[in-house]
Order: sequence, then structure tokens, then C-alpha cells
Amino acid sequence: MVTSMTGFGRASEPGPRGTVTVEVRTVNNRFLDLTVRGNNQVMMQEERIRERVRSRMERGKVMVAVSVEGSAEEAPQPDLERARSYRDALRSLGEELRLAGEPDLGMIASFRDIFTGQAQPPDEEAEWAAAEGALEAALEACWSMRRREGEALALDLAERIGRIEEGLGEVERLAPDRLRAYADRLRARISELISGPPPEPGRLEQELVLYADRIDVSEECTRLRSHLVQCREAMAGEAPAGRTLNFLLQEMHREVNTIGSKANDAEITRVVVALKEELEKIREQVQNIE
Repeated sequence: MVTSMTGFGRASEPGPRGTVTVEVRTVNNRFLDLTVRGNNQVMMQEERIRERVRSRMERGKVMVAVSVEGSAEEAPQPDLERARSYRDALRSLGEELRLAGEPDLGMIASFRDIFTGQAQPPDEEAEWAAAEGALEAALEACWSMRRREGEALALDLAERIGRIEEGLGEVERLAPDRLRAYADRLRARISELISGPPPEPGRLEQELVLYADRIDVSEECTRLRSHLVQCREAMAGEAPAGRTLNFLLQEMHREVNTIGSKANDAEITRVVVALKEELEKIREQVQNIE
């Protein structure tokens, strides 16, 4: 399966402390590099978030940002027991010092420690349910973008693999002509260098056999064709294709380089240069495939 490592998804879900919003951003990376950001309450769910992302993605730099808007934990809440204690203390002080008046709201509110920033203990499961819903929706949106880009990448790769296959066919067509051309050159050269009877035919045939072995590219062509088939299978399969394609590209580069070193023919060399250009373009695309 060809899936891009570039994607973005955003989703929101109502929660007990406010609206939970999750953003998932992914870019290419050789391995899975996961970052989770959020406030302290969100980070209590960090391991669950990481586990869920790891179950959906194998490669790429993944950034997950979780925010809670309109959170009740941000609103200060009065500590009524402490406020009553201050009221009673002020009354006792007034009676003791024979001061007129009753403690009012302004007096009691001046004691800042009667307010707390948390209305109630957090309900972790309820908060996770909201975060989980938003996370799943954001991941799915991100995956949809990655799949769409992956489909475009797959079309481009298929075209380039087709061009490599055409070039390989041209190499296989041109390869046999090299031996005939070499035999003609060898006979002509021998005629120029010696006078008298020509050398024994067996000697010439032996030289041609040795030369044919040196320039034979049939094994390299067979392996290269096999790698192209495996590329198509990896792209059509269910598993992420990035690592497999990356490995096959290294092997294809090796085969093409060997064909080039054995070419000894201007036309085959021209084809090999074109094959290398296509392989390099595929390599650039594969860097962004999961």
C-alpha cells in the first residue's frame, strides 16, 4: 500500500471540562517520531494517546496537540469552609476589639486563599472518552489526506516503473548485438596486424566466449525485472510499502550500475543513464511513503 507520510487532521469533542480539540500533523521521517503536547490534565492521558497513534502509524514525524477550551478547571471556585472560618474570625476580632460592623463580601474576598482553581477532582475516564473521540476523528482525517496523496504517488511510481521496464527491454534487445560487433572488430583487427594464414578458428571462438562472459548482463536484467515485479506487489499489498520500496530501490540501483559497467556500448550506456534518472526520481518519492 502506498500511503504518504504528509497529512493533517483536526477534530473536536465535548468533554467534562470543556471542548477537547485534537490536531494531528505528520511529515516524513525514517522512523516513527511521536510528540504529544497539551496541558497537565491532557498529559495524564499521554501514554494512551501514544499507544493509539502507534497502532495507526508506522513511520513519520507525528505531532499531536490537544487543547481544552472553556475548561471548568480554569474558573476559580470558593472554598466555603475556609470563607466561613474567615467570617467567624472577623466577628470574633470585632467583638474582642469592640468594633462596629459585620464582615462583608469585600472583606472576605480580600483573602485570596479562599479560591481554588479546580471545581472537582478530574474524572480521568470521562476525560479520556472525550480525548479519544477527538483523537480518532483527527487521525482518520489525517489518514484520509495521507491516502489521497499516496494514490497520487502510486500513479507516478507506476509510470516510472513502466519506463524502467521499457528501458530494460531495450537493454535486452541491444545486448546480443555487442558480441557480433566485437567479433567483426576482432577479425578486422587481426587482419590488419598479421600477414599470412589467419589464426585458428578455435582461438577466435575462445576469445569471443571470454568476452561474452565479461559483458553478459542477462542475470542483472533478470534480477532487475524481478525487483520491478516486487515493487508492484508491494504497492498493491495491504502492508505499508515504504521500507520495502526503499530496499528494492537499493537493489535496482546495484543492478543498473552493474549493467552500465558491462555495457561497452553507447546505446546501452544511454539507456542506463535514463534508468538511473528514473530510479533517482522514484527514490525521492519513496522518502515520503510510509
